[in-house]
Amino acid sequence: MVSYFGNLFVKLNPFAILIIAAILGILGASLVINAILHKRYKVLQWDLEDDNNRKQAIFESKVLNSIVDDYKMAASLNKEINTQAIIEKHFNNQLSFLYLCERFVKWSVSLMIVLGLLGTFFGLTLSVGRLVELLSSSGNTDVLENMDSIVGGLINSVKGMSVAFITSLFGIASSIILTVVNIIFNVEQKREAVMIEIEEYLDNVLSNSIDKGEIKSDSLQGVQMAFSVEEFTTKLENAIKEITDVLSYRFASATGNIEEFSSSLLKSVEKFDDSLKTFAENTRDFSEFNYHLKNNIQRMSICFDDFTEDLKKNINNMSNISSQVERLSKSIDNLTEKIDRL
Repeated sequence: MVSYFGNLFVKLNPFAILIIAAILGILGASLVINAILHKRYKVLQWDLEDDNNRKQAIFESKVLNSIVDDYKMAASLNKEINTQAIIEKHFNNQLSFLYLCERFVKWSVSLMIVLGLLGTFFGLTLSVGRLVELLSSSGNTDVLENMDSIVGGLINSVKGMSVAFITSLFGIASSIILTVVNIIFNVEQKREAVMIEIEEYLDNVLSNSIDKGEIKSDSLQGVQMAFSVEEFTTKLENAIKEITDVLSYRFASATGNIEEFSSSLLKSVEKFDDSLKTFAENTRDFSEFNYHLKNNIQRMSICFDDFTEDLKKNINNMSNISSQVERLSKSIDNLTEKIDRL
């Protein structure tokens, strides 16, 4: 038997050897993880079954102490206690890695079978390919002459098929072994037994101790204080979040208004710059107008001076003419008198 499997391993493809190694690795990892999980849950069960720990409600396991504290908190608030929900919450939060390991062990059976089938189909594909290659190479020659080679090729192909099924054999055998181990050492059943025992302790032992007042008031006050602090922290976080949201909204609005004001201010500055340019041009034009006006006024002053002098001269001339007219008038009067005398 050993020599038979040794010959098979020699004839195996490297890919088939890799698949077999993966199957054996998954089998070994599943067995080790199963033993570790069984040991962890057994330790929790021993810790829970200790009489001193049960009386004091203090355990070595962190998850058990968290469950007990949560149960005390719910009991101190006089609320309806959902014990199973408390246990499952802490198991999911603090023992999530163990849940992952459980899922790995559970699905390892199917994974090993799938890997075995993968190796089988790979080997069959190679064998069929060799068979097709053999028939196609001998199709153009005499069948009788190549009968021996054809028969030899068929035998090699069939041997290859028999070798291909060894991966499925390893996958199925490993899955059978792991299934038997899971039946004998069922980790999921062990976990459920621990959870049921914890629930029984909380509802029947710890609950009665709380009702009879055997649990120290300091611990209850500590639980209430912890709950109050947690509630205050939650309210404070919500208030800070609301204030932050409001301030963010107002700051965003203010930023938008500032942007609008900045854009309008820039437009106003641009308009003011245009107005300054226009005013500068108008001032330059007004300076030129003022200069020309001054020159014109000076010219008009000179003209008025000349006109005044001419007017004075004309007035003098007119006074002279007036005197001459008077003289002429007197002469005419004298002449008239002389004529009248004659």
